Amino acid sequence: MVLKNDTVGNIKRVEKAKDGVDTSATETKGTVLIHSAEQLENYAKTEEAKIEKLIKAIVDSGAKVIVSGGAVGEMALHFCERHNAFSISLLQFEATNPCV
Repeated sequence: MVLKNDTVGNIKRVEKAKDGVDTSATETKGTVLIHSAEQLENYAKTEEAKIEKLIKAIVDSGAKVIVSGGAVGEMALHFCERHNAFSISLLQFEATNPCV
């Protein structure tokens, strides 16, 4: 696949990639009301666990490449690199018209 943009993260090359995953619809927006430092800590741990579980499930399915239609968050990028997943962020036009 020929890509116009650089990859997200430190992994720059993948050979024999079996699958690609579009994660553009995984981000949600909302408001969380936190009253104490303990609640903030518990929320952060829960979010971290959810993101790691998602990335691990993608990698465990056999995918080596994660394609995002939007920005890749720092925590998601951390877990992609931990599990040796190649991540790329594409613009909508690039995602719908890739050069293979």
